[in-house]
Amino acid sequence: MSIPDVSSYTARLEAFQKSDEERNALFKDLVDQYKQLKERYDEKQGDYDNELASRRMWQQRASASEQALTVQKQVSSSHNFVVVLVDGDGAIFQDYLLSMGKEGGAEAAHQLYTTIKEEVKAKYPDAISDWSIVVQVVLNLQGLAMKLASCGIISSPTELVSFGRAFGLAQPLFSFVDVGVGKERADHKIRETLRLYLPIAQCKHIFFAPCHDNGYLPVFESYRRDPRLTLIETRPAEWGFRELGIEIKSFPKIFRTVDLPSGGRMPPPGLPASPAPPVRAPTIPHNTVPIMKPASPAPSTESNPPTTTSTNGSTTTSSSWATVGKTGVNSKTINIAPKKPPPTRKFVLLNAYDERLDTWLPDTDKSAELRYAKRMASTGKCCNDFYLSGKCEKGEYCDYKHTEKLTPAEVLVLKHKARSRSCPQRAYCRDVDCHFGHVCKFGKDFCNAENCWFASSHNTDTEPAKRYFEDGSEEWLQSYLDKFGKA
Repeated sequence: MSIPDVSSYTARLEAFQKSDEERNALFKDLVDQYKQLKERYDEKQGDYDNELASRRMWQQRASASEQALTVQKQVSSSHNFVVVLVDGDGAIFQDYLLSMGKEGGAEAAHQLYTTIKEEVKAKYPDAISDWSIVVQVVLNLQGLAMKLASCGIISSPTELVSFGRAFGLAQPLFSFVDVGVGKERADHKIRETLRLYLPIAQCKHIFFAPCHDNGYLPVFESYRRDPRLTLIETRPAEWGFRELGIEIKSFPKIFRTVDLPSGGRMPPPGLPASPAPPVRAPTIPHNTVPIMKPASPAPSTESNPPTTTSTNGSTTTSSSWATVGKTGVNSKTINIAPKKPPPTRKFVLLNAYDERLDTWLPDTDKSAELRYAKRMASTGKCCNDFYLSGKCEKGEYCDYKHTEKLTPAEVLVLKHKARSRSCPQRAYCRDVDCHFGHVCKFGKDFCNAENCWFASSHNTDTEPAKRYFEDGSEEWLQSYLDKFGKA
């Protein structure tokens, strides 16, 4: 028996080992690839799950948004309204309406409602069947009533109250709002109301009157060419409003197209009579406000000389101390010393519209101006409160001079300098010790300043009508009442 060759087995064994290694490598490669594929699968599965969850979430949100949009459309389509804002101090109703009082207020409301409804129907022909019309007239009721009465348009200021009440009652969404004295009050209320309504989707259109006051221009700047806005022209519109590209309409049957007369034809009825007529100041230059001096007190009856009865029954009058002594111990003691006049009450002047005016100041002396300027250049500025009121709350901590001795002429120069500064409160100021200016002393027609600090007061009525005292009481000037024959 022959023995096989060992080398052949070795070669075959090596071949098997190599085959096993290749098989193991193949298995290892398959396992590695499977792991990678499994990882990619798990990643894709995670992405899929996320996308599925996200899609379902967005589907739910889309469905909810569609429902909310549907509800919103239903709400917005069923609660739409139109707003009409009227500055009643500038857009004034026609005379024939105002003169009718209560009936005129109802008629004005009816005409305005009908006119606005026709305007809106022309702009939105298919969508105004259930739209509401909101109207707000904002004004200084007392001031306008006084002016209308003085012009003879209404017979009594109370007629405007009746007019406004009837105007508000004629339609459920009509309001006649009295904001009191001061143009800024009406302006502020109207501006804020505009800002409230403009962003509201249900507010489909806004009518605004008037468009001759440039103070409202900044409000409309961001709404240029907005089709939801319409300006109502009473007096001719300022160019700034025409530049906005907003539609301008006029309702001449409802609102006046010209200013009220500057002079009155009749007195404002119901004014309280002054107890004593004031002493009139001397004639002063045009557009200046006179100083109204308080009336002299009536003579006292207590200073009359005593009377005595003679033996023959006749009555004699004596002014001697001897006669007084002879009247006996039971006689009343009489003080013949001059009676002290009552202390002068501080006051400020107001016009018929409760706007503060400035008292007249005499012209300054040129030499006093030069002396004052030289003094201020060398020592510094003088304290207004100390020199003009006699007191300064800051005392030694004040930044201005208290130690300089000023002549009366120099004090007058200081008054003029203080008056040239504009009081922050303007027409609202009621401080009897305020030394700042409240109106332009030249007026609109005579002021040549390019940027007058008192430009807003150029149209202020500078005729004094009453005194406002520091205790809050008021007194109509007899000189103002005399003009209407109520002296």
